[in-house]
Amino acid sequence: MAIEAGFDLSELDALNNQLLNLAQTQYPKEAKKFLRDEANVARKKLRANTKAATKKKTGNLLKGIDRGPVKKHNGNFQIRVYNKAPHAHLIEHGHVLWVNGKETEKFVPGRHVAAKTVLEMKETFPADADRFVDELMDKGLG
Repeated sequence: MAIEAGFDLSELDALNNQLLNLAQTQYPKEAKKFLRDEANVARKKLRANTKAATKKKTGNLLKGIDRGPVKKHNGNFQIRVYNKAPHAHLIEHGHVLWVNGKETEKFVPGRHVAAKTVLEMKETFPADADRFVDELMDKGLG
């Protein structure tokens, strides 16, 4: 529940969610385009965060960052940004250090670049979704 300056704004949040659901049913092309654009923003942020968190710049880790297609799951559109590089999970979650084919007792901690990117997107996505709903209302939603 959102309360700001003594006002209960939960009804407005519910209205906004209803408008987003209406946009998915009446304007699926626009909703899919919005999600693709947001996924492109997330992909750029993930590439920048990955580049900042790693030392070696061979490019294979950065080339693996991609976005999937917009799919419908449980009645809602969704899109996925992921890293298909085979060593991406080692950078994300950490790993035991191997030197010359032998396991050492050192643990390299994870950089958690995808988790940081998710937190960044959680800050910007609601404002972008509100802007998307406003644009649809200006076009004449409903």
